[in-house]
Amino acid sequence: MEAMDTLTQPTRISVPRPKRKHAASTLPGLSLPELAHVSTTPDAVGDEHTLAQLDRCIAETTFESSEGVVVTDADLRTLKVNNSFTRITGFSKREAIGFRSTILSDIREHLVRDRSWNDEVIGRKKSGETYSAKLRVKAVVDAHDRVTHYIATFNDLSAKEALQRKITHLGFTDSLTGLKNRSALLISLQRAIDKSREQQSYAAVLLVDMDDFRSHNVRLGHLAGDMLLQQSARRLVQALGPNVAVARLFADKFMVVLEELGATTDEAQVNVQARAACIRNCFSEAFDINATPVFASVSMGLCLIGMQNVISTDVLIDRAEMVTYDAKQAGGDCLFSFEFGAMEHGA
Repeated sequence: MEAMDTLTQPTRISVPRPKRKHAASTLPGLSLPELAHVSTTPDAVGDEHTLAQLDRCIAETTFESSEGVVVTDADLRTLKVNNSFTRITGFSKREAIGFRSTILSDIREHLVRDRSWNDEVIGRKKSGETYSAKLRVKAVVDAHDRVTHYIATFNDLSAKEALQRKITHLGFTDSLTGLKNRSALLISLQRAIDKSREQQSYAAVLLVDMDDFRSHNVRLGHLAGDMLLQQSARRLVQALGPNVAVARLFADKFMVVLEELGATTDEAQVNVQARAACIRNCFSEAFDINATPVFASVSMGLCLIGMQNVISTDVLIDRAEMVTYDAKQAGGDCLFSFEFGAMEHGA
């Protein structure tokens, strides 16, 4: 237990240090100069008098704050932790006291040189779960400027980062189907355009428009229509695989971004038609909507992304919508291509 992971080994992250208007402690309620002049000597470190002084000092810094607090001796052996430390890490006070923090031991050379630390690290809880932490460490010195203690404070950033990930996810995800939304689609399209030019390989955007969706929606109700869209989205993802970008453009229209289709138009056409066949097949079986079998077909419009084309994402979407409309007008259940000018009817 000598190397107990109260935080775990640090991962250094380059973040700009905030500008400070004045020299203030990272501990709330007490300035660093006050904290640095706790009257201790190396021989007295760990005795009852010294710990009593530390208790009073730490109490003034609102020791039981939302931040985790660890107090160590000069050898980085833990003397005291607060309740937030236990809440964040899962280690009890009894488990922590008397043992060295692995992460503090790993940055010991830095602490000896600078007597402080202020950076983000990756911590590990007692359960083995990792979490991000903002760690700040400050040395406490005696009247002879000798380090007697270190006081470390840390915030668990995991909840904040999880919230940020959720916000980002919501910003790029269609709430009904869980597919990419239009914002995420535009990013995937631009990446496909750039990649096509760099790798000298064709890409394509394929619009998948459900036939007669409005009639299903009216006949079965809007909730059933939503179920049909959700099941269609799942089938598309299963048919195309996790590495293909699939988005819900709006209503009953889905858009697929296909990359690395080949170096020639003939090769690209063969690969696109194979993907279109997979999509058509995934709609061939009836959908189970509230125990009611529902059959649906799709019309598809393709716009090929050439290796030398200078084209915007909006133009690609407009072209795909244009040829999809032509497929609808031709009776549906077919694929039209802007470049190829070909039409393939389903069986």
